[in-house]
Amino acid sequence: MFEVIIYLFESYMQIDQTIEIDAQEITDELLEEGFQKNDISKALAWLDNLASLHQQNPQSRTQLAKVTSHRIYSSIEQDRLASDCQGYISYLEQADILNTHTREIVIDCAMSLDITALQLHDLKWLILMVLFNDPNSSDAFLQLESMLLDFEDGLIH
Repeated sequence: MFEVIIYLFESYMQIDQTIEIDAQEITDELLEEGFQKNDISKALAWLDNLASLHQQNPQSRTQLAKVTSHRIYSSIEQDRLASDCQGYISYLEQADILNTHTREIVIDCAMSLDITALQLHDLKWLILMVLFNDPNSSDAFLQLESMLLDFEDGLIH
């Protein structure tokens, strides 16, 4: 399922382009690419869930959080998000790339994946998708995208 989500993100998501594509058209294309119908259905449902999470009122979570607050992960979340993933999320919060609301969306989306333990590389893609789909996070998306591309190119600031 995650491979389908990554494929869709790489194929259809561009900053300067807003497109509306029929779900059946996407499904047909993905089937032609060799993805399984079950994985496609789960991926489309996951993307719908991501959109609905962004529509929630961010004030409900961010108003409750204090500057000195820390996120405590449940045992299930710790199993899915290893310490390197938790540390990366914390790092992005400290760098003001993630806020309380987007952090919780990242964690919710990670927990809803069909993956036993999320790898850090996959978490970075997931965070890019979360920020890309949040109209209030375009600057954070560009900042994270730049960081990841610079790192992959060997440019560490």
